[in-house]
Amino acid sequence: MTSHSPRRHPFSWPAGWATQLLLLVGLVALTCAVVISRRPDAFTRPQFYAEDGTVWFSDAYNQGPWQALFLSYQGHFLLQPRLVALVATPFGIVNAPLVYNIFGLAFQIAPVIFFMSRRFRPLIPSLWYRAILSAVYLLMPSTELNVDIASAQFHLAILATLVLVAPPPDRWAWKAFDMATVALCALTGAFVYILLPVALLWWWLRRQRSTAVLCLILLVGLGAQLYAMVLAPRTAAPIGASLRDLVLILCDRVILAGLFAEEGNTHVFVAGLPDAAEFAAGVCLLSLPVLAFAALRAPWELRFFALAAGGIAVAGLAFPLVSASGHQWDIIAYTNSAERYFLMAQVAWVAILLWTASRLPRPALRAGGAAVIAVAFASGLVAAWAYPAFPNDNWPAEAHAILTARPGTALSLPIPPFPPWAVNVTVK
Repeated sequence: MTSHSPRRHPFSWPAGWATQLLLLVGLVALTCAVVISRRPDAFTRPQFYAEDGTVWFSDAYNQGPWQALFLSYQGHFLLQPRLVALVATPFGIVNAPLVYNIFGLAFQIAPVIFFMSRRFRPLIPSLWYRAILSAVYLLMPSTELNVDIASAQFHLAILATLVLVAPPPDRWAWKAFDMATVALCALTGAFVYILLPVALLWWWLRRQRSTAVLCLILLVGLGAQLYAMVLAPRTAAPIGASLRDLVLILCDRVILAGLFAEEGNTHVFVAGLPDAAEFAAGVCLLSLPVLAFAALRAPWELRFFALAAGGIAVAGLAFPLVSASGHQWDIIAYTNSAERYFLMAQVAWVAILLWTASRLPRPALRAGGAAVIAVAFASGLVAAWAYPAFPNDNWPAEAHAILTARPGTALSLPIPPFPPWAVNVTVK
């Protein structure tokens, strides 16, 4: 009898640790290059973006990074950006924006690195299929969520969701990674309100001990976020909810924006057309059979990822904060504001489309469906790969003003992208 060595799956990671390390370095380099190429000024001319300067840096400078660590903001504890502010402190005021952007980059690529790791090999053996899904996430345009810490919490939420649905960890390092990721997400923003029910459902379905531990962590995070809501309630804004705006948002901000890989209301959208609401309702109705089929037949992991994505989008619509004035739903329906609420839903939608195409009965239909999705997705990338650079507010000069001003001087330094926003510090 002739013995045969076990055949390795053609798309699995090679066994040698040196090769795995080389592939990991290559993957990190590739993902970093993709992200940086879309807005290189974030690293060639780093400066604060929105809350990066107005809240995280200002609080860390004025009150001290340790004292600011557990300050609540807009009804939430936001541990992730405050930890980055703490880590950035030793690098000095001049270098703080660059440190923020480096961490923003790390959080942005982290879901890809985790999804491509061996943790998902038992679930999705094909490395190429995982690479395609990773590319959908990484390439989905979103100027609002590009490398800044102000919105990095949404990338963290995607990573935490992947941790929840990943096969159980078999090593202590993976267990520590899972618990740290979920704990950080639970103490960063409102995601715990969505992830805890998802985790409980996942535990009830699978009864995995590791998921039970993560549920306990999320439960503690829920208590902390409820306490933060009491300390500093979220700013109320007029929602202006309407059925018309709802179908426009679902059509333009999720279905079409996801398929055509663009920020909402950029190139392919119906808002502003005659009978726009009717067109949007038709697009939504055409999408319902795909969603229903996925809800009934897709792998549980994809269903739960989509459930978390939908939860974030619903929460964003229920408690939006995109402008200090005007009806929030009108602004979301007719502009590309609030992209952060819909990024994960867009990724989930494209993943569902790809899975549905793979279930078509004939090879020609499967290939054709995949090709249509690929062409539509690529069209958005060709149309708008590069993000516009921020106006140069010359942060080194502003940092010099802080460093050279007399102690006790109150300074208000402008930051992009909105002129009224400013870093407010009292020089020590």
